[in-house]
Amino acid sequence: MQRRTLLVLTAAAILAGTAAFAAEPAAYSAELVASELAAGKTVLIDFSASWCPSCQTQGRHLQALRAENPAYDAAITFVEADWDTYKGSPLATQYGVTSRGSLVVLRGDGVVLQTSTHSTKDALKAMLDQLAAGA
Repeated sequence: MQRRTLLVLTAAAILAGTAAFAAEPAAYSAELVASELAAGKTVLIDFSASWCPSCQTQGRHLQALRAENPAYDAAITFVEADWDTYKGSPLATQYGVTSRGSLVVLRGDGVVLQTSTHSTKDALKAMLDQLAAGA
């Protein structure tokens, strides 16, 4: 194979692979959440820690599911609240979050769903399907 052909094929593979990745969740800010809720969107807040293996697994599952189904990003704003920053904070207290790996889903002026355990990929998919459908 010629070097030029190899470079073109490699670049094409990289570009094709890039489309298969979902954007990273936005960092939590009260303003972002308020504006997304005011716009009628559903907001999923993931309370996770970079050092927590089960949080990272759950995060990878969420990212993979988002890459597989762009409808999730169209319907849901994914936000990450760093556990080391927000544990014990008014935000965590407001939603009763006492452990890392918790997911809080907001719509309108209230909590639609809350989990406090680390979910399987199948359970997360079922949850995202339900949320994307507006349920």
